[in-house]
Amino acid sequence: MSNGTDGREDLERRLDILRREHREMDDRIRDLSARPYLTAEDQIEVARLKKLKLRKKDELMAVASQLGLEL
Repeated sequence: MSNGTDGREDLERRLDILRREHREMDDRIRDLSARPYLTAEDQIEVARLKKLKLRKKDELMAVASQLGLEL
Protein backbone atom coordinates (compact mmCIF):
# COMPACT_ATOMS: atom_id res chain seq x y z
CA MET A 1 0.00 0.00 0.00
CA SER A 2 1.33 3.45 -0.90
CA ASN A 3 1.95 5.93 1.89
CA GLY A 4 1.79 9.04 -0.29
CA THR A 5 5.52 9.28 -0.86
CA ASP A 6 5.18 7.73 -4.32
CA GLY A 7 3.10 10.71 -5.44
CA ARG A 8 5.62 13.13 -3.98
CA GLU A 9 8.50 11.29 -5.65
CA ASP A 10 6.66 11.44 -8.97
CA LEU A 11 6.17 15.18 -8.56
CA GLU A 12 9.83 15.66 -7.64
CA ARG A 13 10.90 13.71 -10.74
CA ARG A 14 8.52 15.80 -12.85
CA LEU A 15 9.97 18.97 -11.34
CA ASP A 16 13.50 17.84 -12.22
CA ILE A 17 12.44 17.07 -15.80
CA LEU A 18 10.70 20.43 -16.16
CA ARG A 19 13.75 22.27 -14.82
CA ARG A 20 16.01 20.47 -17.28
CA GLU A 21 13.68 21.16 -20.23
CA HIS A 22 13.35 24.82 -19.22
CA ARG A 23 17.15 25.15 -18.99
CA GLU A 24 17.60 23.47 -22.39
CA MET A 25 15.15 25.90 -23.99
CA ASP A 26 16.93 28.81 -22.35
CA ASP A 27 20.28 27.55 -23.69
CA ARG A 28 18.87 27.20 -27.21
CA ILE A 29 17.37 30.70 -27.10
CA ARG A 30 20.70 32.07 -25.88
CA ASP A 31 22.61 30.24 -28.63
CA LEU A 32 20.30 31.54 -31.34
CA SER A 33 20.29 35.07 -29.94
CA ALA A 34 24.09 35.16 -29.89
CA ARG A 35 24.21 34.89 -33.68
CA PRO A 36 25.00 38.11 -35.53
CA TYR A 37 22.10 37.49 -37.91
CA LEU A 38 18.92 35.49 -37.48
CA THR A 39 17.08 34.13 -40.47
CA ALA A 40 13.31 34.35 -40.53
CA GLU A 41 13.20 30.69 -39.48
CA ASP A 42 15.56 31.40 -36.56
CA GLN A 43 13.41 34.32 -35.44
CA ILE A 44 10.31 32.13 -35.55
CA GLU A 45 12.11 29.42 -33.57
CA VAL A 46 13.19 31.93 -30.91
CA ALA A 47 9.61 33.19 -30.57
CA ARG A 48 8.27 29.63 -30.39
CA LEU A 49 10.86 28.62 -27.79
CA LYS A 50 10.06 31.66 -25.65
CA LYS A 51 6.37 30.75 -25.63
CA LEU A 52 7.12 27.12 -24.79
CA LYS A 53 9.54 28.21 -22.09
CA LEU A 54 6.82 30.34 -20.46
CA ARG A 55 4.39 27.40 -20.53
CA LYS A 56 7.08 25.16 -19.08
CA LYS A 57 7.69 27.69 -16.29
CA ASP A 58 3.97 27.80 -15.50
CA GLU A 59 3.91 24.02 -15.27
CA LEU A 60 7.07 24.05 -13.18
CA MET A 61 5.51 26.55 -10.75
CA ALA A 62 2.34 24.45 -10.49
CA VAL A 63 4.31 21.30 -9.62
CA ALA A 64 6.47 23.21 -7.15
CA SER A 65 3.31 24.56 -5.52
CA GLN A 66 1.95 21.03 -5.15
CA LEU A 67 5.19 20.13 -3.39
CA GLY A 68 4.91 23.17 -1.14
CA LEU A 69 8.00 24.78 -2.67
CA GLU A 70 8.57 28.38 -3.64
CA LEU A 71 10.78 28.97 -6.67
